[in-house]
Amino acid sequence: MHCHILPLVIEFLSKDKKSLHACLQVNRLWCQAAVPVLWSDPFRHVNDHKENFPEVIFIYLGSLEKSAKQKILSKIPADKKSHFKTPTFEYVKFLKHFNYWMFVSSIKEAARMLNNLEEVNVVYTSPDSKTQFLYFNDKPPLEGVLHTHVLNLIFNRSKRVNYFTISDHFGLGHILEADDYNQFGHALDGDFLEPIKKLSFCTDYGSLYKVFSWIPDFCPNVKHLKFRLKTIRDSDAKTITDVLSKFKDLRTFKLKVYYRGQQQEENLPSIANHIHSLTTIVIRHCNFKKNNLIQEIVQCKGLVELKILLCKGLTVDKANLLINADFPMLEIVELWGDYCKEVVNWAKSISPQFYD
Repeated sequence: MHCHILPLVIEFLSKDKKSLHACLQVNRLWCQAAVPVLWSDPFRHVNDHKENFPEVIFIYLGSLEKSAKQKILSKIPADKKSHFKTPTFEYVKFLKHFNYWMFVSSIKEAARMLNNLEEVNVVYTSPDSKTQFLYFNDKPPLEGVLHTHVLNLIFNRSKRVNYFTISDHFGLGHILEADDYNQFGHALDGDFLEPIKKLSFCTDYGSLYKVFSWIPDFCPNVKHLKFRLKTIRDSDAKTITDVLSKFKDLRTFKLKVYYRGQQQEENLPSIANHIHSLTTIVIRHCNFKKNNLIQEIVQCKGLVELKILLCKGLTVDKANLLINADFPMLEIVELWGDYCKEVVNWAKSISPQFYD
């Protein structure tokens, strides 16, 4: 296979870790083509198994300058120094998707391993063994040193990053708050965030909106936005709308709300400033009853893909707005949920493959 075609073929395996590792074993050419793909999103390949989190950090640490590496080696037990080896490639240069929560989690697990710490220490057990007081190692020794050095390494050498995930947690342990993103002060002084084109914002708690508020000023080239929210209050919808208005020419807007609580009629962010540029809209677990989002969607004449998944409030009147709208470029319509027969038939006429 021609050397220029091979990387394009392997790119299709980007989500298949097992196949990518098999490509590494074929020969040198295949290895050189597979490594950039495997390491474009390294934290995705360890997130299913918490004990694997330190892998990426130890490999990145091998790329540190000699003085910085020696500083870390001087602080860790002798039996742990074997984790630090000079890597075959400078893997940090291949990074494209930077998930900051996964990064921090990996740092914490690496620090615990280097210090021989368990995630939870039992500090007191009652005489009858029925009661235990636990101490969580939220910030084990070495965490600060590892965090600073590896983050600076990423800021200085990762020139291909185009996808940034802001999150407070993924259901695995600790919670990140707005202050945890203060380290990005260094990035704001450089050009690390400027190439970002895809932004994913995942939060259960309102504090991260402080982080989101400064994103447009330092990520001016974002074209694809994805929100995964635990709930959405009226104030959250307004905050997101205000920030959305600062971006230019958004192509993709995705919104998923996990839990609405007692509020069955919710305000949703407005996409009015992007009706002339949006080509993809995905709305999931939302309620259209108290907002004008459907009215805004029907004005998106350049829409190519529309997905409305498990939503409420798509009344017959609002469904008719979609059916009668002029979408000259629409190719994909996917509907999941209890919707009127007319809008389902309309969707089937455009994308029958989803309704077989």
